[in-house]
Amino acid sequence: MKQKYSCIKLLFLICFIVLNNCCLYAQEKQPVYAKCYETALTDIQPKGWLLTFLQRQSEGLAGHPYVSGYPYNTRMWMEDIKIPVGHLGESWWPYEQTAYYIDGILRCGYLINDTSLINFARANMYHVLSSPDRDGILYGGKVNDWSRVVMFRALMAEYEVTADTLILHVLSNHFLQKPRLFNDHRSIMSIESLLWLYGKTKNSALLKIAEDSFSSYYMSENDKSTILNTFLSDKRPSGHGVTYCELTKIPAILYMYTGNVKYLHASINAMNKLKQYHILVDGCPSAIEQLNGKGIDMAHETCDIIDLSWSLGYLLMATRNGIWGDMIERVIFNAGLGAIEKNFKGHQYYSSPNQPVAAENTSQFNNEYSWGKIAKGRMCYRTFHDTECCTGNIERMMPLYIGRMWMKDNESDGLVAALYGPCLLNTTINGTPVQIKEDTNYPFSENIDFTINTKTNISCSLYFRIPGWCKNPQIFINGKIMKKISIENGFVNVEKHFCDGDKITLQFPMELNVTHWGDEKKGISFERGPLVFTLPVESKKIEYPVISCKDSEQFPHWLLYPKSSWNYAFKIDTNNLTKSVVIVDSEKNTGYPWDLSNVPVKIRVPVVKIKNWEINSNTDDKTNNENIWPDSLSIDYTSEKIIELVPLGASYLRMTILPWVSIQ
Repeated sequence: MKQKYSCIKLLFLICFIVLNNCCLYAQEKQPVYAKCYETALTDIQPKGWLLTFLQRQSEGLAGHPYVSGYPYNTRMWMEDIKIPVGHLGESWWPYEQTAYYIDGILRCGYLINDTSLINFARANMYHVLSSPDRDGILYGGKVNDWSRVVMFRALMAEYEVTADTLILHVLSNHFLQKPRLFNDHRSIMSIESLLWLYGKTKNSALLKIAEDSFSSYYMSENDKSTILNTFLSDKRPSGHGVTYCELTKIPAILYMYTGNVKYLHASINAMNKLKQYHILVDGCPSAIEQLNGKGIDMAHETCDIIDLSWSLGYLLMATRNGIWGDMIERVIFNAGLGAIEKNFKGHQYYSSPNQPVAAENTSQFNNEYSWGKIAKGRMCYRTFHDTECCTGNIERMMPLYIGRMWMKDNESDGLVAALYGPCLLNTTINGTPVQIKEDTNYPFSENIDFTINTKTNISCSLYFRIPGWCKNPQIFINGKIMKKISIENGFVNVEKHFCDGDKITLQFPMELNVTHWGDEKKGISFERGPLVFTLPVESKKIEYPVISCKDSEQFPHWLLYPKSSWNYAFKIDTNNLTKSVVIVDSEKNTGYPWDLSNVPVKIRVPVVKIKNWEINSNTDDKTNNENIWPDSLSIDYTSEKIIELVPLGASYLRMTILPWVSIQ
């Protein structure tokens, strides 16, 4: 009888603990001061070219990580990854690098229901959850806090899909069993997961750690300014590009959980300064490791592309301001797609708007490390590079974009169409199941069609982003034009009683624009909507073996040299583009639009040859082979011809910014 009583007591205790945890975590709310927030990944089903992209990703590097060699040929976080003798890097690098990969393939897997990707990611994640040290710190003594931040992003995504409270419990112990500040170098990024966890548990101790860490963080040992004061100042951004891109989101996240507008102003000012001083024509800041200005010969690390878009997403959630969505689309559609092979079997470490060559010893970006090592071949399209972070991070690029296409409005329980592309959204509005089909070939098409399916009529707000580049947008509801469009912070609120089958059509006329770049604005580029256009340079491809393993022959590495002319100047009247420039919109191209043979939109423009502009062909390891045009151009006016420009994201070798001469 006594034993039976003890069992009943134990049962009641277990039930109390379970119910207590349920009550604790049932109170979770989204960031109170955010204007909008992410839906679960599984709410969005990519369609059209977005689905093709993720399928190619799964069939490419995501599904065959071992072809990238170390550290992707390991069990990743499920083993102690040792750095090979003589290999570049610190002990935490392989964990950071593989955590990028794990986060990326988890999101990709959920978006296309690829169980092999999901299972591999989850095996790593739940191994981490089962590996706290005596102080509750996950992987204590093996990795640094920055590596954990990258892994925790995957755990955060997993929770939003599964609502597994084990994640909340283990992360709470990690941060609170032995409280400490995160104010050293990139450990400051822990604020991202700290505040996410605070939003779920409402444990104010987490918020205090986050704010104390932020207030005690200095930009560098030589600069004792706080991050808040530095971001609020007019000081030009400098330092490591990826770190700066990651830092810009931290004050905005703090704002979303505290309402302190000073935090928000800091993030906005930091991002605006980055745009003013460093962001190139393709939407990404120059950062050959360090921020490098807006020179026409500048490049960026692939990690900058993904980490910038990730931070911009937080500013978008904090403000529901369309400018941040515009910037996300620009960097992903141009710099992002331009840095990868279109079959997702290779990528660049450095990429540039102007890259007439992508080989080992013929690049101005073969920079030398402080210890004398040359970083060769970083512009090559290959499965890995001498530093492996971009190989993992590139897996996050499109899953992050798709995951933030649709958001929930925090004020009305409506929806926010933040980024555009073909997809199907399944969600609830005020508790009512709703499906919205988004049919479009954006960013090539000017039209985006939405069809609403709901068994019960609903009244709600639907916010649609109106891109800043669009001067005359039009909105049609069930075929009837909205006579008055009120745009606030780049969004239009369509608030009405929605019925099953309602259709909303957005029309974004895409005008051709010319932008000026470089010293004295001597170079120009062409843009249409969110796309930047470039001259695709025909490539002489030389394959070279790097890794010998199963399937490696299906993932070749390429040295690309120019096979066609690239040294041109545009010959146009910039005040009257229609006089000389023609847009070719080919609706017959129905294949994957980022394959060069299928691009739906091209621009035809006259050019003339520059006689004294060449690539230095010296192959000495330490030679900088620059492709900057000469100060004084020698123009061959008899060489005039028409060339076709294509979207930058469809290109490999390319010239985006060229000098120009006026029509005589």
